Amino acid sequence: MRGPPGCGFAATYGSAATYCVAGELAAMTYSIVEFQTHEMVFKQGEDGDHMYLVQEGEVEVLHEIGGVQKQMAVLDRGDFFGEMAVLEKEPRSHSVRALTSTKLVTIDRAGFKSMLTRNADISVRMIRKLSKRLLSAEDMLLRAYAGTASSADASPDLVAGEARLLFVSERLELPLPVQPEVKVGRIDPINHVHPDVDLTKIDKQLTTSRRHARLLRRSDGFFIQEEQATNGTFVNGQRISAERPLEIRSGDDIMFGAVHMRFLVD
Repeated sequence: MRGPPGCGFAATYGSAATYCVAGELAAMTYSIVEFQTHEMVFKQGEDGDHMYLVQEGEVEVLHEIGGVQKQMAVLDRGDFFGEMAVLEKEPRSHSVRALTSTKLVTIDRAGFKSMLTRNADISVRMIRKLSKRLLSAEDMLLRAYAGTASSADASPDLVAGEARLLFVSERLELPLPVQPEVKVGRIDPINHVHPDVDLTKIDKQLTTSRRHARLLRRSDGFFIQEEQATNGTFVNGQRISAERPLEIRSGDDIMFGAVHMRFLVD
């Protein structure tokens, strides 16, 4: 099948960076494959010579540890996966399974290399994504190192109080660690996104972003700041700005996308 004129796609594993590059897919041959719910796309350890773009539906990335499969990420429209088989001729490092009825665009090694050769912008964007992945990994290591200190060693300049988020519909409380910044979002181990408050299991509709918002504990109180939230962050019905932190108080309602939480402090 020939690609639609005017559109091309490039992204690293698990990052939804989709954009148009005139004529790129139109100039190469690709195919579309369909998978039913729970059907395997490929298994960990298998050889492969194609990468995939999610056109419709959702897939989950699985990694087997000690004989048990762990979910590493959920990918949806615009996300790429399986690029290591194309770039490095490596066996599949993860398994991928359809979560819903799914349509995938398959791109073989020759087609992908041709696309990179024909358009340097795609290469630059991929390098940027890989750079962000490395920076995220470094940030994760630094935060893990900083987290070895107990909450008793927290800076005395931080406002006191046991803070938590209450998931209103299920009355589920999520305690917030005593630290200057608490990140809220959805986990994405592939790109080393590990929020302190992971909304993956709560957000069934995937309305929150991987790096959605930050809760800040300062000497003069608690604050919230939007980070990379596609569907917005709302405090008491008002959307907050990514430009400046907004002070929050115990009892304030916070919407992370469509996830309704209540901020509480004892």
